[in-house]
Amino acid sequence: MHAFFLTKKDYCIQSILYKYNFFATKLELSKLNPEPSYTRIVNHKTLVEQIVEDLEQKIMEGVLKPGRRLIEAELCEKMRVSRSPLREAFRILESRGFVVSEPRKGIFVSRISPKEAEDIYIIRANLESLAIYLAVKKQNPEVLKNLKNLHMQMIKVAAKGDVPAYFDLNLTFHETLFNACENKRLIQLINTFVKQTMRYRVGVVSVPGWMNSSIENHHAIIQSFESGDAEKAEQLRKNMILSHIQRFSQIDEEEEKNENRS
Repeated sequence: MHAFFLTKKDYCIQSILYKYNFFATKLELSKLNPEPSYTRIVNHKTLVEQIVEDLEQKIMEGVLKPGRRLIEAELCEKMRVSRSPLREAFRILESRGFVVSEPRKGIFVSRISPKEAEDIYIIRANLESLAIYLAVKKQNPEVLKNLKNLHMQMIKVAAKGDVPAYFDLNLTFHETLFNACENKRLIQLINTFVKQTMRYRVGVVSVPGWMNSSIENHHAIIQSFESGDAEKAEQLRKNMILSHIQRFSQIDEEEEKNENRS
């Protein structure tokens, strides 16, 4: 029986082959399943964002009304998701003021008191008016052209009494205005507070003569834009938003009466 001994040269060759096979195998596995943990995280975040957007939209549209309890099991079944992403979505919605967590009771669509609404509208009025001030100062001719086009469309749909179409065009008009400030942080803040009041805007815009008043206001803002009067445009928008505070109080009173009847 002969003993088997590896020479130094054989040992080196075998070591190289071993390392080659190891890394080749690792490379093949990585091709089959590239960065699995990263992919799972991205998918999870996308799912959470989708849940947030869906619930946020339903709250803003009034499908999920203030004070309604959001039951985990029920939502998981309807949305076909697990509890983990839903709970994360709840945390995000709570940070944005759309829901509130009550110990031993659950998650509820948040109510906004008249005082809270006043605070939100005051903040929003100052943020939006600042954005418009900055936008007018920039004097972008393309923005002015878009505003005039939207204004003409709003006049046409208002003449037909088409409130939903006017509502959408009105949102686009003001988004065009404040986006023109080109200040990302300011725009993000504005969008947060716009969403906070969105669920009550249907009631605000249902005031008789609201569309005509809105058209006059838009015309004045466009004139301020054309003349470069940033201070006037700023004040016009601020006054328009602040005028919603009183209407919100009326809506809140009407909702309380309806709840007491039911």
